[in-house]
Amino acid sequence: MVDKIIFVQNLALMVKTGFSIGDALLTLSQQIHRKQFAKVILDLHQGVVKGESFADALRAHPAVFDELFVNMVAAGETSGNLEQTLFQLANQMKKSYALHKKIRNAMIYPTLILTVMIVVGIGMFIFVVPRILDLYTSSGYTLPLPTRIILAISNFVKYNGILLGSIAGVLAIGGVALLRTESGKYIWHRLVLHIPIAGKIIKRIQIARLSRVLNSLLATDIPIVKSFQIIANTLGNRVYRRHLQHASQQLAKGDSLYSVLSTRPDLFEPVVSQMIKVGEEAGVLDVMTNEIATFYEDEVDSTMANLTVIIEPVLMVIIGSGVAFLAVAIVLPIYSLVDEI
Repeated sequence: MVDKIIFVQNLALMVKTGFSIGDALLTLSQQIHRKQFAKVILDLHQGVVKGESFADALRAHPAVFDELFVNMVAAGETSGNLEQTLFQLANQMKKSYALHKKIRNAMIYPTLILTVMIVVGIGMFIFVVPRILDLYTSSGYTLPLPTRIILAISNFVKYNGILLGSIAGVLAIGGVALLRTESGKYIWHRLVLHIPIAGKIIKRIQIARLSRVLNSLLATDIPIVKSFQIIANTLGNRVYRRHLQHASQQLAKGDSLYSVLSTRPDLFEPVVSQMIKVGEEAGVLDVMTNEIATFYEDEVDSTMANLTVIIEPVLMVIIGSGVAFLAVAIVLPIYSLVDEI
């Protein structure tokens, strides 16, 4: 992603300074360190030299340049504003990458802590706790309730480890297989939208991306119906994707953008629909989509920053409670034995 951003940004600068697309591509292919990507850029150069448009050359590499990228370049070439289009693409890609990086960084710490908790917990219940509790059970004394709970969990994990591992493996394989199907992806994406906190973040990410991409497409004079067809294929969440595919059909029939978005308040907050309505009525839809994108990008940034602050003490409370309960379960029988003696 970083290589692609640098490539588009440098290409835009070279076109601005008077380089032809062919010469710019040849020069950039010699400066890119990643051989596979450099080969793609060289292939683009060869296509352009043979007489293909830049957009047509890009279409030969759908794994690297998606439909959104190709259509924006095609619109830029047609309108004679390729330089401006490339700068818009570079800016959009940088914002998308920055957002993705913030989300990934925010999830590293809680994921690491949870993984360590699970591994250490399983190890404790299989290897450590049984040895300690064996000392108590062999004494013949009645164990306190917390100790009996820990003992039951430990025995269950110890003697059913293979079964639990097999079930987890089957569920994991089945889940992966299901998520490779469109119906499975739709079910999962619909489910995550209803998860507290996470669902709200995902909705805001989708709205921010939709608005940012729509703003870029409108700036290159791509019709609104075509824009929604393109955007529908760029959004990751299948629920939003399906609605946008339906929305493009409604827009083709003459419905307003406000009307097709306002029918799904569960996906688009009322403020989004109202801002779109104002933009349509005032003829400044490009301005409004930029405002919506900026607003929701800032909201996601703020939420992710706060989420990290919230998750840390919550995890500490969970870990502390688990350790405290385990400590009580191990220590309490000692006091019971002393009392009986």
